[in-house]
Amino acid sequence: MESTYFAAVHHPSHLKDFGYPEVAFIGRSNCGKSSLLNALLNKKKLARTSATPGRTQMIHLYLWNKKLLFADLPGYGYTKSSRAISKRWPQLMEAYCDRSQVGCFLCLLDIRREFRPEELYFMTTMEQRGQSYVVVLTKADKLSKSQLTVATQQHKKNLASHSLKPYGVHSLSATKKTRLEPLLKTIVDLTIAGQ
Repeated sequence: MESTYFAAVHHPSHLKDFGYPEVAFIGRSNCGKSSLLNALLNKKKLARTSATPGRTQMIHLYLWNKKLLFADLPGYGYTKSSRAISKRWPQLMEAYCDRSQVGCFLCLLDIRREFRPEELYFMTTMEQRGQSYVVVLTKADKLSKSQLTVATQQHKKNLASHSLKPYGVHSLSATKKTRLEPLLKTIVDLTIAGQ
């Protein structure tokens, strides 16, 4: 499997059909997004983590197996960026999410945390648009097996209480590389399996 850095996009005008189906990764800073990207791409430091949360100011694209683009979207909570950049982000995100090339969205959450309003809002928006999204509960290695089961079920109940119906809910550990295959199969099913 070959994975490479593909491109960076920092303005809506730079968005185009890059020639591959895409899957978007979104989540709060420190949710384990870069670790998951690196684990799926099978390269330790291809996706870089900023030392300061909220510093990611653009969409980074990575080519997986010459078949699929992984899009690393800016994390929730953009307080560390300039006012001009912060104003541009909603436009960039809106323009990106509207593109037909995006096969699904992965909504990442540290399994030890609760969903916050902005995350629920994003998933509700996906529901209203009829766009496929998957909930990914990261850092599962931080919990015992019994705690993991309880936490996963609690998150599923929370989603149901908000009438949210993701394509799937995956709990996994990027650092331990556990439970990655079911997620990767879901990604392929939603993006390139039917092509």
